[in-house]
Amino acid sequence: MDLLEKFSAVEIRPADCMTEADRQFCQHQQEAYQDAAEGFYQIAALWTDICSRQKKMLSGSEDQDDEWKRKYLVSECWPEITVGAIMEHISLLHKEFIFTVVSYLNGTYHLTVDANNVVSGLHLEKFCYARYEETVDWSIFTPVILRYEDIATLILSWFDGRTFEEQAPYELVERCHLAAWREHDHQANFEQKRNLVKILSGACDYGYYRRSEQWHIHDGAKNILKALAHFETGAFGQYPDGIDDLLSEEGCLWYDLWEFEDCKKLEKIKLFKNGRMDIRFTGEGYAREFVSGYLGTVW
Repeated sequence: MDLLEKFSAVEIRPADCMTEADRQFCQHQQEAYQDAAEGFYQIAALWTDICSRQKKMLSGSEDQDDEWKRKYLVSECWPEITVGAIMEHISLLHKEFIFTVVSYLNGTYHLTVDANNVVSGLHLEKFCYARYEETVDWSIFTPVILRYEDIATLILSWFDGRTFEEQAPYELVERCHLAAWREHDHQANFEQKRNLVKILSGACDYGYYRRSEQWHIHDGAKNILKALAHFETGAFGQYPDGIDDLLSEEGCLWYDLWEFEDCKKLEKIKLFKNGRMDIRFTGEGYAREFVSGYLGTVW
């Protein structure tokens, strides 16, 4: 794709592209997560020791079904404590930390990183504990504590040398390009005539949604609308009046024509029941610029 070639591939480290605010947030979360995880590791080791000592003192040859444990270690005040449950909770702490860091980076840099892919990419293995808690050997067990730098490094390895800040426009252009071209034959699903860009099919339809007859914008067209907003404002997450309505999942879309009187580049958008969406710019130059910068001129 010629429109994506400007993003060169160079090695990027987290320290090169994280701001001081990024580091402060991640370090604060790191400290809280690590304190909790290490605390639960200590509880698991302590519980193993308690179980071992209680079994030696109370169990006999005729003891069945862990009666020794129910003597002093099981309470009506809380659920039964097991090393397995504690270790399962620690594995959830790992995931919570990952999801927190990924959510912050996605929100801050307008990314679309899937936290579940990060979990898979870090190869977190569940702790294999013994059937009986008192037999777990903690001397050969190394507690797992994640570092936010590991999360950031893995994510950056997927960006082909782009920083967090550079990845957002790349993703926007890529999604917009995919929405504007037909995958099965690599032909454009749009055409430009002067200051008009037509998305030829699959952009919208008209029918019953949420119990009322209205317009519905398809996901691919929503990516094009987000690109239009970025083209108009030069920023992420800032949507001109009208585009924010077209992107909304809450409101109802009653109208087929949307005019943008306060925009410099964008003039109007018209929807058609056959799935076409017409985008009219205030000048032909803006139409050409949007096509070359976001939709692309070749597959």
